[in-house]
Amino acid sequence: MNIIICGVGGNGVILTTRILAEAAMKEGFNVRIVYSHGLAIRGGTVVSYLRIGSDAKGVIMPQRSGDILLAFEPLEALRQMKLLKDNAKVLLNNEPYIGVDAHLGLSDYPEIDEIISKLSKTQELVEIEASKLAIKAGSQVMTNVVMLGSLASSKELPIKRDTLLNAVLDMVPPQTIESNKRAFEYGEQAFQERAA
Repeated sequence: MNIIICGVGGNGVILTTRILAEAAMKEGFNVRIVYSHGLAIRGGTVVSYLRIGSDAKGVIMPQRSGDILLAFEPLEALRQMKLLKDNAKVLLNNEPYIGVDAHLGLSDYPEIDEIISKLSKTQELVEIEASKLAIKAGSQVMTNVVMLGSLASSKELPIKRDTLLNAVLDMVPPQTIESNKRAFEYGEQAFQERAA
């Protein structure tokens, strides 16, 4: 299984990848990961590639081989389309991050509806209001945990739900365990509502 996780600096892409890798290893799966950073600042592109299972023999993910895209930012999701199989599962946090270059008029940020339309043409897209749900759980910092809850609820992973949740709770600060658990559960509920 090939999973792509993308977002911008500050979204928790790398922590999310570590959580997924840890959960997969706890269940005995072979795991390979690689990170790709754009600008090393908050708001720069961050992508990670996670391969799970017996076919995870290297870190290079061939184009058109991605099974799941976990996208914390819409434009970054669009940039990863070339790596996805047709009808791959795309879980998208639909809250855009408009960077400094777009605010200054140096680049254009497409309309969200345009991004959604392009993603939906070839992929199985599920939009999650993860940023809003993270705030409801206690902090926008937990957007990635909301997305992990949605991924667990999708039944796409070969990893048990409780293994993934425990990996989350093992890697967050002890004082945030309850709010992170809430964020995970909000993500599960959101996926179930969107997929119904």
